[in-house]
Amino acid sequence: MGYLFPISAGFFSGYLLKILINWIDIDNYKINNNNFMFEIICPIPWVWSFLNLPLFDAIIFSVITVALIGISFVDFHTMQIPLIFVILGAISVLIAIFKKSIYLSSAAYGIFVGAIIPLMIMGLMWLITKRQGMGFGDIQMGFVLGAWLGPMRMAITLFFASVLSLIVWIAVSLVHGFDKNRAIPMGPFLSVAGTGVYVGSFYYPELFYLLII
Repeated sequence: MGYLFPISAGFFSGYLLKILINWIDIDNYKINNNNFMFEIICPIPWVWSFLNLPLFDAIIFSVITVALIGISFVDFHTMQIPLIFVILGAISVLIAIFKKSIYLSSAAYGIFVGAIIPLMIMGLMWLITKRQGMGFGDIQMGFVLGAWLGPMRMAITLFFASVLSLIVWIAVSLVHGFDKNRAIPMGPFLSVAGTGVYVGSFYYPELFYLLII
């Protein structure tokens, strides 16, 4: 199949992503039509997956990753996670489960790790501190990522996302001053960590042997 199809599919998906973000218009966040960053970024997961994964898995990986790219940019600029991208990811996971590319048991345990446990922690934090550590959009992301990645990879994703967000929070605080109420969007960190863990498990499967259920 070579590079032509994944590059073309990635470019087209990036173009559609830009149109979709401008259409949902969250907090007036829009991307200029002359800005081609999505058309440049989105072919990367398409090319990697088509070179390394079976065709069906490559498509699922690419669609979910493109949705995560959209979530990352919108959440970074607006502190909101668009539901439409969560739905796109959820549909992709459901199709993968139906095609038995993802085991139902793995998806269920992954959802428990990625969404149920964080939701319980969020509720407990609210009862104790009256602060909401994560947003419901992050929980929705955890639902999709957990079903896609499975329990162990989702747990590792949460760990790395937390570490990355903490590093960024400290860096921002060093520049702009410490503010305990400063909020950091988790969407970009969950996206980067989840995609990185998926790719890492491909290259170093021996480190992820506990994923087999």
